This record gives sequence, C-alpha cells and structure tokens, in this order.
Amino acid sequence: MPDRRDEVPYVVVEKRGSGLGAFLGGAIAGALVALLYTPRTGDETKQEIRDGLARLREDADHRFNLLRTEVEDRYDRVREEVGERIELARGDVKHKKFQAEEAVKAGRAAAKRARAELEERLEESKQSYSRNVEELAETAEVDVEEAKKVVKRAVQDVKKAVSEAAED
Repeated sequence: MPDRRDEVPYVVVEKRGSGLGAFLGGAIAGALVALLYTPRTGDETKQEIRDGLARLREDADHRFNLLRTEVEDRYDRVREEVGERIELARGDVKHKKFQAEEAVKAGRAAAKRARAELEERLEESKQSYSRNVEELAETAEVDVEEAKKVVKRAVQDVKKAVSEAAED
C-alpha cells in the first residue's frame, strides 16, 4: 500500500556556489591531516607547512584572478548590452518624437487648409447672397413698375367706366 507521503509533491532545492570556500576548506583539512600523519622533523614540517601555504596562496591567487577576470568580463558584457539598449531606446524616442512632430505639422497644415476652404466658402456665400438680394431688388423694381402701370390702367379704366356711367 502506497504511503500518503508519496502522493504529496515536494521540491528539491540545490544551492550552487563558486566552490572556492569548499576548495579552501578541503585544502586546509588535507594539509592538517598530512601534517599529523607525516613522520618528519620539526624543521621539515615547518618547511612543508611553508611550502603548502605558498602553494595554497598561489592557487587561491590564481582562482581569485580567474574569478576577477570572469566578473570583469560579465560586467563589460552587461555594460555593453545596457549601452546598446539605451541607444535603441534613444533611437525609438527620436523616431517617436519625429513622428509626433510630423503629425503636428500635418494637423496644422490640414487645419490651415480647412480654414482657407471655409473662408472661401463663406466669401462665396456672401457674394451669392449679395447677388440674390440685388436680383430680388431688380425683380421687385420691375414688378413695382408693372404694378404701377396696371394700377394706372385700372384707374383709367375706372375713370372711363365712371364717365361712361355718368353719361348714361
């Protein structure tokens, strides 16, 4: 029968380090063990300790230099990448600024054209209105003159009818 703990998911976390601390700890432990179990004289042991420390120092310096070089390389790569991204962003900003300026120019030009067209239409409307008023005034004058003539004829006809009626 399966255990309930087998059904429960779990996570394994592994930490990864540079290994420098483990290396130094192992080197020191190895040196101490070698000192304790090696049958040598005091002077030989001291010399062996000095030689071991010198090798340890050289190896630590070498590893430190490798680490420093790696960090410097990564720093340079990140710095380059950031610089490239900044340049791309600047280019995008310049492009967007140019597009906005062009849009504003186009908008202003369109507004000027629309205003000029509107003013032209307004002027045409004024002229058309003036022409229509003048035509109506001329037509009204002609109509008034014709009406005067009709009235004169009517007056004459009435006078004639009155005089004929008076004679009869």
